[in-house]
Amino acid sequence: MNLDVVLIDTISPDGGMSTFKITPKNAHQRVLIDRYRDIQPDHFGDEIDVGGTRVYNFAECSLVRADSRLRAFHKQDHGFSFQFEHMGVPVGPTRDGHAGLYNLVLPIGFRLTDFRIVDPYDSMHDDVRQKKLFQYSVFWDKECRVQLVEMTLRSSRGSFSFIVHGSATLVDAESTQEFVKADVSERRVSSLTNLYMLKEEGKRALATELGRKMDWFLLQPNIMGIGLNLNAILTSCLDAFKKKTARE
Repeated sequence: MNLDVVLIDTISPDGGMSTFKITPKNAHQRVLIDRYRDIQPDHFGDEIDVGGTRVYNFAECSLVRADSRLRAFHKQDHGFSFQFEHMGVPVGPTRDGHAGLYNLVLPIGFRLTDFRIVDPYDSMHDDVRQKKLFQYSVFWDKECRVQLVEMTLRSSRGSFSFIVHGSATLVDAESTQEFVKADVSERRVSSLTNLYMLKEEGKRALATELGRKMDWFLLQPNIMGIGLNLNAILTSCLDAFKKKTARE
């Protein structure tokens, strides 16, 4: 797939959110990707997996990370609810073959109990639960125990805006609620501790883009590779959430 943008949100159990925006450095190029669920998980060269997406030309792309704390975030018994929006994501006009991809990744061990992605420009309804729904897919990766939401971004205007609203709970917690319907299988989300072997150009580009504050990626110079250390970070967030719940 040749895309204008790949947008990935990750939510932590304490209300923190990190947004990763991958775009081509050159206006004449696209982000070359495959959906992780469509391919074999083997690695062959200068590529990197993030969420449910494999990016093949990462060395030719820019990555911007934005960290925030959600205001519309509420802790619940063994879970949380949330809401946020993305306005004006540049994807180019669909009639010219432009598109993007959006991923939402929940913390390890959490599944959605309510979820929707809606049109913020639907002025017929004030309640977000009644606004026009966009089409999206929900996956539950049994191997990683990670919930993934995926949506294609297309627009005749050249930009795409949407509101994300939902709630999630721990899979292991006792709950009378049903989970949001999802495609359940393995290898829908990239393994969170995989080692990514990049060519020298890719390593330099990645290190430059991410900088010292990019704690989700771990440089491993002894084996000439770059590892994705999401598992430890998300597990740490989950442990902190459990401790807070126990104290309360």
